[in-house]
Amino acid sequence: MNAVLLCGSPRAKKSNSAYLLEQLRDRMEKDALAEVRQAAAAISDANERLAESVAASDVLVIALPLCADAIPSALYEALDRIREHVSRAQTAPMLYLIVNSGFYEARQNELAIEMLWNWCAACGMRRGRALAVGAGEMSQVAKMGAGPLKNLGRALDELANDIGQGRSGETMFVEPNFPRLFYRMAGHRSWNEQAKKNGLKPRDLLRAE
Repeated sequence: MNAVLLCGSPRAKKSNSAYLLEQLRDRMEKDALAEVRQAAAAISDANERLAESVAASDVLVIALPLCADAIPSALYEALDRIREHVSRAQTAPMLYLIVNSGFYEARQNELAIEMLWNWCAACGMRRGRALAVGAGEMSQVAKMGAGPLKNLGRALDELANDIGQGRSGETMFVEPNFPRLFYRMAGHRSWNEQAKKNGLKPRDLLRAE
């Protein structure tokens, strides 16, 4: 099985999306040829080569962060090239998705996932399964599959198994094994620290212009 694992995050290698793809690749069958690639935001030879690889593959996995309840703009150019090449080659790779967001609630990713399923249908590709990850910023705070990432590790195991078997399924919505209240408290602390670094006070964050 040939698989292309596409990172759609503007942050590239240091992103949570790239990390989740690496974790997924480690869980895929040993005989699977899986390569992690980065989407280029502008027209480029890299996106052309990426699209050629996707058109010749059995599986495409796209991982991305949620941006304003939608798909990051950096991914659109790559999606356009992939659609052109897949349509021209008349192939039908199976599409799997991983969408993560800073929201604790994994269902916040649902709209972006539906957008990509619509794109999948327009390309004539086969629909696999999606993994929606809540509190995506926690993806690298512990060993995958342990502590607050216990549920996420299990979901990646299941997704890897689905890919190996060529199965489709309902979206998996996964949130951390960590209280929502504490997650919000950590978020507020982070915002306050960033405000201080920029010469602001916590009350300035609440000021309406």
